[in-house]
Amino acid sequence: MPSTAEEFVAARREARALAGFPGVLPDSLSAAYAVQEETLRLTPRRLAGWKVAGIPPAFRERYDAPRLVGPVFADAVQQVEDGGSVEVFVYRGGFAAIEAEFVVRLTADAPEGLVAAAEIPGFATLHAGSEIASSPLASINDLGPGAVISDHGNNAGALIGPAIPPPADGDWERLISRTLIGGECVGEGSAARVAGGPYESVAFLIAQLASRGRRLKAGDIVLTGMTTGVHDVRIGDEARIEFPGVGGFGLRVKARASERSAAA
Repeated sequence: MPSTAEEFVAARREARALAGFPGVLPDSLSAAYAVQEETLRLTPRRLAGWKVAGIPPAFRERYDAPRLVGPVFADAVQQVEDGGSVEVFVYRGGFAAIEAEFVVRLTADAPEGLVAAAEIPGFATLHAGSEIASSPLASINDLGPGAVISDHGNNAGALIGPAIPPPADGDWERLISRTLIGGECVGEGSAARVAGGPYESVAFLIAQLASRGRRLKAGDIVLTGMTTGVHDVRIGDEARIEFPGVGGFGLRVKARASERSAAA
């Protein structure tokens, strides 16, 4: 019988929806990250960075951490200019959402060991951006961190938008973000919605990866966490992410094709 990791890798490769969680749902962080590590071993996709997300309070008793992490692959990362528009891809019949996020890009390898959030600007830049959250498993978020961590962190893409000037980063309340779907504003927030600010997410990630023998490298990106909410989208939707004073961009939601179909 295929393992949980094998099932998720195959479902993503084939763009095939899953009716339920494949296998036994991990009941601890260590078990979930073991599945994630197997996924990384099985997939030929090149790692380009990581996403970080908060663990909801309702799941903290079982999964005792403030945040979780998941991989972001190079073939799902897009650079988008201010005023530009791109196509993003989600799994038909699965979970699909967009999130306005602040993205960190490393300009040098991260130091080894524990790193304070205040140290992050010394080897990274901050950008406006967005996470495309999608999984072949429609119920992934309802099942919680064990499912999310197991399936690529529920990540299917990253958009990296305009850079934020260094004097502005750290003033989290003033870094506003908005998400619009079909021309209607569905959420507004700021970088302050990420607990401790975006650099705190990166510091958490560095420590979490170190516990797995991994390290952030120059060029890696980090999606630091949602700021306006997790907004469900459907195939065919058009949306816009805005960061007043920084820039904004549009996106069109498309169905991801199987690798076999894409190659034909």
